[in-house]
Amino acid sequence: MNMRVENKLAPTSLNKIERIHKPTREEFKHATRSYRQPIIITGEIADWKAFALWSMDYLNNVIGKKEVDVNVSQNKIFSFDPENEFILPYKKIQFTDLTKWILEEKKVEEYYYLQQSSLKITFPELLPDIEIPNYIDKKLLIITNLWIGTGGNISPLHWDLAQNFLSQVRGRKRILLFAPEQTSFLYPFSVNSEMPHVSQLNIDKPNIEKFPKFLKAKYIECILEPGEMLFIPTFWWHQVYSLEQLNIAVNFWRKPNFQDCFRAPGRRFLLQIPHKYLVFLLNTFFKNGSVKMEI
Repeated sequence: MNMRVENKLAPTSLNKIERIHKPTREEFKHATRSYRQPIIITGEIADWKAFALWSMDYLNNVIGKKEVDVNVSQNKIFSFDPENEFILPYKKIQFTDLTKWILEEKKVEEYYYLQQSSLKITFPELLPDIEIPNYIDKKLLIITNLWIGTGGNISPLHWDLAQNFLSQVRGRKRILLFAPEQTSFLYPFSVNSEMPHVSQLNIDKPNIEKFPKFLKAKYIECILEPGEMLFIPTFWWHQVYSLEQLNIAVNFWRKPNFQDCFRAPGRRFLLQIPHKYLVFLLNTFFKNGSVKMEI
């Protein structure tokens, strides 16, 4: 049994995602209720060098034939593979081969997506072209990632423990967001699995006989335009669809507020594997490396 998702909004969340033009840190904190609800920030990325410079020619000239890891999919859904120990299949290719493949729009048996590739480690030459948002203290910044793909690529429904500032440079993204309180309707994998932060659902073609509670799930939808930045709070479920032939984004992961780690998804871990979750939290909030991450 298949069902199309209806555009209904969670009663505990916004009716729509507010757009705010270059808010101050205090305005941002107020609009997000202290980093607890999503907003879209306009104007910030327009000041980046990347927004003016990042054409394919520019990236090819700066990065050239550097070998990069790209994730591989047979159907443009870039999910974890249970048959491959839940690790996304990937291959190494030259960066210029990736951009050539994107521009040619070939119909092939496999599709590529450069996902969450660290700018500091893999593309340090691009760091001068971006700016860390004013809403992130440097001591709270976990990592800055580059994403390059093409239209039709999908990142399936999942949540992040970190706060996510998704910054769109080229193309657009369609994003479905579910509040943490919707978790019981979204069928996440077991907390003991390799991907407890991922839903078992294909929300575009859900199996309602297997996942009947999904009928109660409600969401907020937005289109993230070039030059906009979407703030996704900790534990907010999101599914991301890339639009347009060339799609480039940068995302910043910021450490969560400690109290947010005990919202709906976090409570699942506390109830089922409290020791491992607490060790994970300690490792997240302390940088000295004295606590080993176990999940």
